[in-house]
Amino acid sequence: EKDSKALWIVLGWHTDGINNEKDWATLNVLNAILGSGMSSRLFVDLRDQQGLAYQVGSDYSANIVKGVFSTYIGTNPQRAKEAKNGLLTEINKVKSEFVTDKELQDAKTKLIGHYILSMETNGEKAATVNWLEITGRGFEFIQKYPDLINSVTKEDIKSAAEKYFSKPYFM
Repeated sequence: EKDSKALWIVLGWHTDGINNEKDWATLNVLNAILGSGMSSRLFVDLRDQQGLAYQVGSDYSANIVKGVFSTYIGTNPQRAKEAKNGLLTEINKVKSEFVTDKELQDAKTKLIGHYILSMETNGEKAATVNWLEITGRGFEFIQKYPDLINSVTKEDIKSAAEKYFSKPYFM
Protein backbone atom coordinates (compact mmCIF):
# COMPACT_ATOMS: atom_id res chain seq x y z
CA GLU A 1 0.00 0.00 0.00
CA LYS A 2 1.17 3.43 -0.89
CA ASP A 3 0.68 6.05 1.79
CA SER A 4 0.12 9.18 -0.20
CA LYS A 5 -1.80 12.28 0.71
CA ALA A 6 -2.78 15.27 -1.34
CA LEU A 7 -4.62 18.40 -0.45
CA TRP A 8 -6.62 20.22 -3.11
CA ILE A 9 -6.92 23.99 -3.07
CA VAL A 10 -9.34 25.72 -5.43
CA LEU A 11 -9.61 29.50 -5.61
CA GLY A 12 -12.39 31.02 -7.70
CA TRP A 13 -13.61 34.42 -8.82
CA HIS A 14 -17.03 35.35 -10.20
CA THR A 15 -17.01 36.85 -13.69
CA ASP A 16 -19.45 38.12 -16.24
CA GLY A 17 -21.03 35.57 -18.55
CA ILE A 18 -20.82 35.02 -22.28
CA ASN A 19 -22.97 38.06 -23.04
CA ASN A 20 -19.88 40.14 -22.32
CA GLU A 21 -18.11 38.75 -25.40
CA LYS A 22 -14.90 40.74 -25.02
CA ASP A 23 -14.32 39.64 -21.42
CA TRP A 24 -15.42 36.10 -22.28
CA ALA A 25 -12.80 35.88 -25.05
CA THR A 26 -10.18 37.56 -22.88
CA LEU A 27 -10.75 35.18 -19.96
CA ASN A 28 -10.51 32.20 -22.31
CA VAL A 29 -7.15 33.45 -23.55
CA LEU A 30 -6.02 34.14 -19.98
CA ASN A 31 -7.05 30.63 -18.96
CA ALA A 32 -4.91 29.21 -21.78
CA ILE A 33 -1.93 31.27 -20.60
CA LEU A 34 -2.33 30.71 -16.88
CA GLY A 35 -3.32 27.11 -16.47
CA SER A 36 -3.86 25.13 -19.63
CA GLY A 37 -1.19 22.53 -20.31
CA MET A 38 2.40 21.83 -19.39
CA SER A 39 3.68 25.15 -20.78
CA SER A 40 1.23 27.23 -18.72
CA ARG A 41 2.43 29.65 -16.08
CA LEU A 42 0.97 27.67 -13.20
CA PHE A 43 2.50 24.41 -14.39
CA VAL A 44 5.95 25.86 -15.08
CA ASP A 45 6.17 28.07 -11.99
CA LEU A 46 4.40 26.03 -9.32
CA ARG A 47 5.06 22.47 -10.44
CA ASP A 48 8.33 22.53 -12.42
CA GLN A 49 10.23 25.31 -10.66
CA GLN A 50 8.89 25.19 -7.09
CA GLY A 51 7.77 21.57 -6.87
CA LEU A 52 4.54 22.55 -5.13
CA ALA A 53 2.04 20.63 -7.22
CA TYR A 54 1.02 17.13 -8.09
CA GLN A 55 -1.45 18.73 -10.45
CA VAL A 56 -2.16 22.41 -11.14
CA GLY A 57 -4.19 24.47 -13.56
CA SER A 58 -7.02 26.88 -14.12
CA ASP A 59 -10.51 26.72 -15.57
CA TYR A 60 -12.95 29.23 -16.95
CA SER A 61 -16.59 28.42 -17.54
CA ALA A 62 -19.46 30.77 -18.15
CA ASN A 63 -23.15 30.67 -18.81
CA ILE A 64 -25.15 33.48 -20.34
CA VAL A 65 -25.10 35.82 -17.34
CA LYS A 66 -22.30 34.68 -15.01
CA GLY A 67 -19.08 32.77 -15.01
CA VAL A 68 -16.34 31.46 -12.77
CA PHE A 69 -12.59 31.61 -13.25
CA SER A 70 -10.78 29.21 -10.95
CA THR A 71 -7.28 28.04 -10.19
CA TYR A 72 -6.51 24.73 -8.53
CA ILE A 73 -3.56 22.86 -7.12
CA GLY A 74 -3.09 19.39 -5.68
CA THR A 75 -0.25 19.58 -3.21
CA ASN A 76 1.37 18.03 -0.17
CA PRO A 77 -0.72 19.06 2.86
CA GLN A 78 2.45 20.29 4.58
CA ARG A 79 2.97 22.79 1.75
CA ALA A 80 -0.63 24.01 1.55
CA LYS A 81 0.03 27.58 2.63
CA GLU A 82 2.95 27.88 0.20
CA ALA A 83 0.83 26.41 -2.62
CA LYS A 84 -2.07 28.78 -1.99
CA ASN A 85 0.32 31.73 -1.88
CA GLY A 86 1.82 30.51 -5.16
CA LEU A 87 -1.61 30.58 -6.83
CA LEU A 88 -2.26 34.07 -5.52
CA THR A 89 1.19 35.26 -6.63
CA GLU A 90 0.47 34.12 -10.19
CA ILE A 91 -2.92 35.85 -10.12
CA ASN A 92 -1.29 39.04 -8.89
CA LYS A 93 1.29 38.86 -11.71
CA VAL A 94 -1.39 38.89 -14.41
CA LYS A 95 -3.01 41.85 -12.65
CA SER A 96 0.19 43.87 -12.49
CA GLU A 97 2.30 42.77 -15.50
CA PHE A 98 1.61 42.32 -19.18
CA VAL A 99 1.76 38.81 -20.59
CA THR A 100 4.45 38.27 -23.22
CA ASP A 101 3.78 38.44 -26.93
CA LYS A 102 4.70 34.75 -27.21
CA GLU A 103 2.32 33.71 -24.41
CA LEU A 104 -0.49 35.68 -26.03
CA GLN A 105 0.08 34.29 -29.53
CA ASP A 106 0.55 30.70 -28.28
CA ALA A 107 -2.71 30.91 -26.29
CA LYS A 108 -4.65 32.25 -29.29
CA THR A 109 -3.24 29.56 -31.58
CA LYS A 110 -4.09 26.84 -29.06
CA LEU A 111 -7.66 28.07 -28.55
CA ILE A 112 -8.44 28.46 -32.24
CA GLY A 113 -6.85 25.10 -33.04
CA HIS A 114 -8.87 23.33 -30.35
CA TYR A 115 -12.00 25.11 -31.56
CA ILE A 116 -11.49 23.87 -35.12
CA LEU A 117 -10.75 20.33 -33.92
CA SER A 118 -13.81 20.39 -31.65
CA MET A 119 -16.06 20.46 -34.71
CA GLU A 120 -14.60 17.64 -36.77
CA THR A 121 -17.71 15.48 -36.74
CA ASN A 122 -21.30 16.33 -37.63
CA GLY A 123 -22.33 15.51 -34.06
CA GLU A 124 -19.80 17.95 -32.63
CA LYS A 125 -20.89 20.64 -35.10
CA ALA A 126 -24.55 20.06 -34.18
CA ALA A 127 -23.75 20.33 -30.46
CA THR A 128 -21.85 23.58 -31.04
CA VAL A 129 -24.60 25.11 -33.17
CA ASN A 130 -27.19 24.05 -30.59
CA TRP A 131 -25.22 25.69 -27.77
CA LEU A 132 -24.75 28.86 -29.82
CA GLU A 133 -28.46 29.10 -30.59
CA ILE A 134 -29.50 28.39 -26.99
CA THR A 135 -27.15 31.07 -25.68
CA GLY A 136 -28.35 33.64 -28.19
CA ARG A 137 -25.10 33.98 -30.10
CA GLY A 138 -26.42 32.31 -33.23
CA PHE A 139 -24.86 30.17 -35.92
CA GLU A 140 -22.77 33.10 -37.19
CA PHE A 141 -20.65 32.93 -34.05
CA ILE A 142 -18.81 29.94 -35.54
CA GLN A 143 -17.15 32.33 -37.99
CA LYS A 144 -16.80 35.12 -35.42
CA TYR A 145 -14.93 33.07 -32.78
CA PRO A 146 -11.42 33.19 -34.32
CA ASP A 147 -11.65 36.95 -34.87
CA LEU A 148 -12.88 37.46 -31.31
CA ILE A 149 -9.99 35.44 -29.87
CA ASN A 150 -7.47 37.14 -32.14
CA SER A 151 -8.75 40.57 -31.05
CA VAL A 152 -7.60 40.00 -27.44
CA THR A 153 -4.62 42.19 -26.51
CA LYS A 154 -2.13 42.22 -23.65
CA GLU A 155 -3.97 45.28 -22.34
CA ASP A 156 -7.27 43.35 -22.40
CA ILE A 157 -5.70 40.54 -20.35
CA LYS A 158 -4.35 42.90 -17.72
CA SER A 159 -7.60 44.87 -17.58
CA ALA A 160 -9.77 41.75 -17.16
CA ALA A 161 -7.40 40.38 -14.51
CA GLU A 162 -7.63 43.65 -12.58
CA LYS A 163 -11.42 43.74 -12.97
CA TYR A 164 -12.17 40.19 -11.81
CA PHE A 165 -9.22 39.19 -9.63
CA SER A 166 -9.45 42.30 -7.46
CA LYS A 167 -12.72 40.92 -6.10
CA PRO A 168 -12.58 38.53 -3.13
CA TYR A 169 -11.96 34.93 -4.13
CA PHE A 170 -13.83 31.94 -2.79
CA MET A 171 -12.46 28.55 -1.81
